Amino acid sequence: MNRSIHCGSLRFPLVVALTLLLAACQPEQKTDVKPPQHAEKILYGGDIVTVDPDNTFAEAVAVSEGRIVAVGSFADVSQLGGEDTEMIDLKGHTLMPGFIDIHTHPILSAMMGEVVDVSGFTHNNRAEIFAALKRGIEQKNPGEWVLAYGWDPAILADLEPPTLAELDRLAPENPLLIIAQTLHSAFANSLAFTAAGIDRDTPDPEGGYFARDARGNFTGLVMEVGAMAKFTASTPKYPLPAYLYLLTNQLETYATTGYTTIAAPGLQPIIPRHIEALRTVAQHPDAPVRVLTYPLFEQLDKTRFEPDSGDGAFEVRGPKLWVDGSPYAGGMAMESPYLDNDFTRNRLGIEAGSRGHLTFSDEQLQALVLRYHREGWQISAHAQGERAVAQFLDAVELAQQKYPREDHRHRIEHAALITPSQLQRAAELGVTPSFYIDHIYYYGHALSRSIVGPQRAERFMPINSAKKANHRFTIHTDSPSSPLGPTRAMRTAVLRQTRNDSELLGEREQIDVDAAIRAITINAAWQIHQEQSRGSIEVGKLADFTVLSENLREVPAEQWQRIEVTGTYLNGEQVTPQKWSLRKLELVLQAGWELLLHKFD
Repeated sequence: MNRSIHCGSLRFPLVVALTLLLAACQPEQKTDVKPPQHAEKILYGGDIVTVDPDNTFAEAVAVSEGRIVAVGSFADVSQLGGEDTEMIDLKGHTLMPGFIDIHTHPILSAMMGEVVDVSGFTHNNRAEIFAALKRGIEQKNPGEWVLAYGWDPAILADLEPPTLAELDRLAPENPLLIIAQTLHSAFANSLAFTAAGIDRDTPDPEGGYFARDARGNFTGLVMEVGAMAKFTASTPKYPLPAYLYLLTNQLETYATTGYTTIAAPGLQPIIPRHIEALRTVAQHPDAPVRVLTYPLFEQLDKTRFEPDSGDGAFEVRGPKLWVDGSPYAGGMAMESPYLDNDFTRNRLGIEAGSRGHLTFSDEQLQALVLRYHREGWQISAHAQGERAVAQFLDAVELAQQKYPREDHRHRIEHAALITPSQLQRAAELGVTPSFYIDHIYYYGHALSRSIVGPQRAERFMPINSAKKANHRFTIHTDSPSSPLGPTRAMRTAVLRQTRNDSELLGEREQIDVDAAIRAITINAAWQIHQEQSRGSIEVGKLADFTVLSENLREVPAEQWQRIEVTGTYLNGEQVTPQKWSLRKLELVLQAGWELLLHKFD
């Protein structure tokens, strides 16, 4: 492949030490960082994908004090080396800007790793799942809660919903809660209802409901986040250091998967002092990733955080609003109804003729958006169906009319069925979409055949339409709703192929490789107002990098499964997760001591 570095076209930035030689080629620095006379580190010996505006190819990167101070040819950059400069040979691997997971759930991911696994990603049928549940229940003492996660009838064809009687027989002495893979529905046995203080006279909470039969008795099905929260609030709590330990491990998991920054919309209060716990872990000197979050709006109201007040390690960006629900729990607020068949009625529990539901009335949503918009927050809005997208855009338009803001960048999360006209309207209003692309990979077959039909499935996650509307869109995996996997997400955006390459879904919505790369680097940085500090390899930006075994631009997307993440760097320092560290040992000892003394909430 012919690669060249053109001085005259500003193909690479230089530092002040080279200005006498190449002054005509020196672009303006992006920050006020003062370049040193020599670099602390120089990375070389592999492809360097800068993702700068010109998609410049580079041979070397110099780093000092956690920032990038030079990018260009090895001959030029190496002149900044001194006796104490660390020369880091990439050994043929590819250096990229640090990947950004723009929509993930670190607390849920940390906790779900400690419950009974009933995922369709790791089991083949209903019998295997019930065997796993039985083993998990047998490990508990009578009266102890049993939590399971991963129920997914959209992946396992024979996964019929359990009856309340079946759940009671399975766990006659334990409260049992089985959470769906989508995190928008669950099943509970009678002891779980009792432990949560829920009886026949308990009204359905806002944003969810407890399914009942014709006589008003519970069926065991719990729909949507508002109803599920009644159960999770009653599950046992442990000392804060125990949660900090789990979160420390989870942040390391993000790093080993290739991420250097994560954004967590919808931070749920399933552990004590959940926002403070995440901040404590993120601000630790050894934290392997940077963290931004959008707490539930009710929880944000209880804090003293202010807009744009982050410290580079942790930041609260704004509130998360659930405008509608999950496609697989009947909550996606669409213009046309779900398909009516045995699968939607009996596996997903969706009533015939249902078009999904909106969480708020128009007036409620408008009041919330107006308030947080006026206060200067960036709003993260879960909106899957066309009706949900329209309701949110209406609310933003009203807020902009009353309190104009030039650069709010309010976000639409998932945006499954957003239409081309809505994408254009969103662009005009300054609203930016982030697409949950794994809907195509893991659920495309079920969407097309059983849930919304082929026409709507073809336009699910309309990424290329967003590109045509000049959006700086992003993609995400919504972990733990689907496994972490940046290369899988990019591959799906490029190929639009379902799991096991069984079906091509929405060929017109395919995007090119560079657009997919931008979706988890510079576009993602822009969506969280961080494009001046990360997202590309340019002078002045943070030295946050992801290293891959091969170059995404040179390997066909069909073969990206073979590409591995071989490392990450944060502030120019290589991240090296350890199974046991002094920090982890301290947390385990603190948790054990507090358990012994019962000194926790």
